[in-house]
Amino acid sequence: MSDSPRTLDTSRRSLRERWRMSVYLARFDWHLEGFLQIKERKTAISSLRKELLADPRDIGVKLHALGPPAALAARRAREGTLRPLWSIGIIAAGVVLFVYWGLLLSFAAGMLAAVKNSGIAEAHATYLFVDVSASSSADGISIGWTSQGAWLIVSAVIIIGAFLVGARLWRLASSMPRKGTSA
Repeated sequence: MSDSPRTLDTSRRSLRERWRMSVYLARFDWHLEGFLQIKERKTAISSLRKELLADPRDIGVKLHALGPPAALAARRAREGTLRPLWSIGIIAAGVVLFVYWGLLLSFAAGMLAAVKNSGIAEAHATYLFVDVSASSSADGISIGWTSQGAWLIVSAVIIIGAFLVGARLWRLASSMPRKGTSA
């Protein structure tokens, strides 16, 4: 076992304190993503972790003194252009796709309920270029969709659009040097 302050200090910390510090550092890393490249972020997080472990005060007091992770990230970041937020773009794309599929399934389930209650055997409708069908008979019920690939295109457009907005990809264009300007 080494005698480094981190090893000794971490071993004396409760699980709750270690959890609070890890969550704070993760949130700090998330906010730094818009300002620094990964290597610089890792260096900043490592130095903050060492500062937190070296401070003898309670973890709650230390974190309160640092302030919100977003504010700390803005203070620690260099002045300059904001970078795209890749992880937020991925999360946004996943959430929007999940909502889209949830709405598609809700639409199909609503059609099925309408078919069962109206007494007709089958119904067809369109939901964002996807042909949805619902049927009910004495043998059972079914829902389905056909679209000759339109559901893939719609899903791809939704994913790409949400990713671009979530990641704020236009920050790349604003950070590129323009023709005719000096750096």
